Amino acid sequence: MGVFFKDIIGQSAVVERLRRSVDDNKLAHALLISGPQGNGKLPIAIALANYLLCGGSGNDACGACPACVKLSKYIHSDLHFVFPVKKKKGGSDSAPVSDDYIAEWRDLLLKNPYFSYDDWLARLDVENQQPMIYERESGEILHKLSMQSREGGWKIVIMWLPEKMREDCSNKLLKIIEEPPQKTLFLLVSEEPDKIIQTILSRTQRIDVPRIAQADIENALVSRYGLAFDDAKAVAQQSAGNWEKAEELLSVSDEKAL
Repeated sequence: MGVFFKDIIGQSAVVERLRRSVDDNKLAHALLISGPQGNGKLPIAIALANYLLCGGSGNDACGACPACVKLSKYIHSDLHFVFPVKKKKGGSDSAPVSDDYIAEWRDLLLKNPYFSYDDWLARLDVENQQPMIYERESGEILHKLSMQSREGGWKIVIMWLPEKMREDCSNKLLKIIEEPPQKTLFLLVSEEPDKIIQTILSRTQRIDVPRIAQADIENALVSRYGLAFDDAKAVAQQSAGNWEKAEELLSVSDEKAL
């Protein structure tokens, strides 16, 4: 399923800040959503995109309209994902783009939107390659954003790990990130913002997302997995604000119990 504000674990202050910026018509055209692994940066970006693309009223995307049905499967034509990729064996000599791996990306998102970079590496089966966002991707983005919105509303690009973007790709995107077409939004989701070139950073508004509060992880473990409070507290303490880590610890605990 897709991700909505109601699905975010903790991070109420960040969610409220973003929701208010939309409702007050003060949303910046390019946001850098940064923070440590497993804290929900990517789900927050997706939930914000869903809120905008749904176009309904209330505090969240409705989850039922035609737009939300598409968003739940990550197939909405005005929501574009960009992420590090690798060259395929025996494939073209030209650099790959995100759309070459969109099926794998959607599959991982549907399973767990809190996945890590290591999870993505395993899904790509990278061997000795270092996945990156190649220069060719900039042309894909510019082409997609030059077209009219298919649904008549926002056009949104979620770029996961922009620190993996090659400098030639970054340079080609500078102008459109600084002055995008009307109702166009860039959401850059980063774990190492210091590795992004300064000219990109200067064109974004930074939203720092902290680690998830221990109490929020405890509550999520109790409500989603039916854990006893003491067990949830033990797992939450070890997870150090990382939801994916909490789920891994839970899985290990379940295996030991078998």
